[in-house]
Amino acid sequence: MARVCALVCFAGFLLDMHGVGAEITEENTGAVFVSQQTADTVLHRKRRYNTPFEEFKQGNLERECIEEICSMEEAREVFEDDEKTMEFWAGYVDGDQCKPPPCQNGGVCKDGINSYLCLCQPNFSGKNCEIEVNKQCLVNNGECSHFCVMKANQAVCRCATGYILGPNKKSCEPIEPFSCGRVNLSSSSLTRSILEPRSSNFSYNDTRNDYFYDEDISEYDYLNHPMTDSNPSNDSLDSEAVIGSRHVRSVTDTPKTKTEMLSWGYATLPNVTTQEKTDQRIVGGDTAIPGEIPWQVALMFRPDSAQRARPFCGGSLLADLWVITAAHCLWNSDGTEHKFFIRVGEHDVNQDEGPERDHEVVERHPHHMYNFKTSPYNHDIALLKLGSPVDLSNKRRPICLGPKDFIQNILRESTVSLVSGWGRIRFQGPEATKLQKLEVPYVDRTKCKQSSRDHITRFMFCAGFESEQKDSCQGDSGGPHATNYKGTWFLTGIISWGEECAKDGKYGVYTRVSHYYKWISNVTQINMDN
Repeated sequence: MARVCALVCFAGFLLDMHGVGAEITEENTGAVFVSQQTADTVLHRKRRYNTPFEEFKQGNLERECIEEICSMEEAREVFEDDEKTMEFWAGYVDGDQCKPPPCQNGGVCKDGINSYLCLCQPNFSGKNCEIEVNKQCLVNNGECSHFCVMKANQAVCRCATGYILGPNKKSCEPIEPFSCGRVNLSSSSLTRSILEPRSSNFSYNDTRNDYFYDEDISEYDYLNHPMTDSNPSNDSLDSEAVIGSRHVRSVTDTPKTKTEMLSWGYATLPNVTTQEKTDQRIVGGDTAIPGEIPWQVALMFRPDSAQRARPFCGGSLLADLWVITAAHCLWNSDGTEHKFFIRVGEHDVNQDEGPERDHEVVERHPHHMYNFKTSPYNHDIALLKLGSPVDLSNKRRPICLGPKDFIQNILRESTVSLVSGWGRIRFQGPEATKLQKLEVPYVDRTKCKQSSRDHITRFMFCAGFESEQKDSCQGDSGGPHATNYKGTWFLTGIISWGEECAKDGKYGVYTRVSHYYKWISNVTQINMDN
């Protein structure tokens, strides 16, 4: 009898422990057997956290997360470390994202929640380490001679117009007799000339400081229409002159009144009387070899009908029909349109040397955001269409243009660039009679902005020396800031303005050509690359 009582008590204990005690009532205390449905619950394993002392037990991974589905908090109790918990949790929640291994080229995979991370070997990048870095445009320009573009994660080289890719798909080979950006000097021109004194017959209006010349200029509509010279060369070329490939040096012009005198368009142009001899921009440079800068052009005017035509601004030849210059060169200081013609192949403005050719300007295209009245040096860029194509030669050939990123990179990374012009050889000094050149380094933007009392916009940059007596100067405005990249010269800037010339702590300020690549392409319809 004692055994029977013991069995009943034991069974009751088990039933109560597993939640089936309610099935045995006081009226049925002697029942030993229960229904099949209730009996199934006797051997059902309860979740351990429901047991009385679950929270007092040490965490166990098998018990917490394998036998049961655990929460992240419970997993944290097992590992007691955030990093190890996250590593386990990433694979526990959604499986191991690193199986099968997605990383290429020896990359190590780290699993994440619904994601993964590839730790790449040196010289590889990308989500799956699929990109070989040393074959990207960001590294050494993809080893391209000209432009580099990315296609399907691979660097692809492209060339400026007039060039084709060489057999190695990296170099660019010229396919035209006078492709842009190349210099071909004859043996007779290789002797470097000495910097010579320069003189000028120019005279200026002494009415006011041209730094403030925009105050009284009337509004002008720059936005929708090119400025077309209805009779551009008739003021500059007589009946015997022929525009185009034939040599033109017999030039006449109606005398200009004081209000028609040119503005040199340089921010610190001093007050000068009409009797004074003045000069314009390259200070501390050297005389260029004839043909050394074949894209350099001169914007020419004639101060008096009896005098020889003189350059007042520079420019660069982009194609046989297009010249690029500074927009402020198109106006006189009183806001009236300046009359001029273009001369290519010029070297010594006092001599007829043979390569010179004069061309009329039939269209003027200042940038549509340029405003001579409110900000004469912001967006200081203009395109000039010639009335007849330039007869290209080794001393008359265009400079190359490139895409924005390419031009910005070579501008920043090059040690020096080349500026040139017939401007003053010192501040308020005489003008150069022979084309001058000067190598100038790019100046860090922060230092550039700190050096000037005037606003340096993002469409400008500085170049030059902090204390050396070397700079561009008045009269060089509009001329090229050119950079040589692997044997080809590219236009990287346009000479624009500065505070005096070669002044300590001051730099020359240039128009940042890279910002205008699309605009230049749209206006000129020149295919910039092949």
